[in-house]
Formats: sequence, structure tokens, C-alpha cells
Amino acid sequence: MQQLQGFRSCLASTAESMRKVQDHIAQLLTQLEYPDRDRFSVRLALEEALANAIKHGNHRDELKNFKIRCQATSEQIEIEICDEGSGFALEQVRSPIDKDCLLNANGRGIALMERFMDRVEFHSNGSCVLLQKQRSPLAD
Repeated sequence: MQQLQGFRSCLASTAESMRKVQDHIAQLLTQLEYPDRDRFSVRLALEEALANAIKHGNHRDELKNFKIRCQATSEQIEIEICDEGSGFALEQVRSPIDKDCLLNANGRGIALMERFMDRVEFHSNGSCVLLQKQRSPLAD
């Protein structure tokens, strides 16, 4: 039987909190011996999700918190991040490959999460995101 590892936390909307979460999850994936490509994918998607929660959800207000729940086995990791914001309408987010958006410096976070994770779902009007990644098969 696979051992489930993980944590739940409520943290201030700061860059320091963001780094701590990223480092903790990176360490967890290393312990579970995830391949480099999976660790990269999770770290990139996690960085985007946390940045969105802090910047867009909590408007960089360090008095507001984000909640994180992480569960991982040797086969899959699932991360949920919830901010204190009012959410957003996913259907109103423009694709970064739209002709008008190609040169924008921002607006690629959701697309990156969807590209690097196996499952991305938004809940609570967009103020919570669920990220899921299956472990890649080992290379021969």
C-alpha cells in the first residue's frame, strides 16, 4: 500500500510563504523520488498558482492568507490552494496565444498550469485551484 504524505497550512500572502511552500513540496517530491521533469512541472505550476493567489486573489495584502493542502504518494501529487479573494470567471480569461495577447508580459499562468499538470480545476468562483500530477513512468 502506498503511503500518503502531505500537509495543510494557512499562510500570509508573502513571497517568503510562497518560497517555503515551494521548498517543502520540492523536498516531498524528492523524498518520493519523482523524476526531475515531474518536479519541474509541479514547481512551475505551483509557483503560478501561488502567485495568482497572492497577486490577484489577495491583492498582495500581507494581512490576507492563502490556504494550501497537499497530498502525495509515490504515484500522484494533489495540491489545492485557496485565497481570500472573490474569485474570477475562467471563461473571461483570454488565451495567451490570442493575437492581441501575444506580446503581453502577463497572463500565462493558467495556461502554464494546464500544460504542466494533468488536472487543473477551479472551485469557489475561482478562489481555489486544484492541481494534480501523476508521476511519469521511469525512463528505460
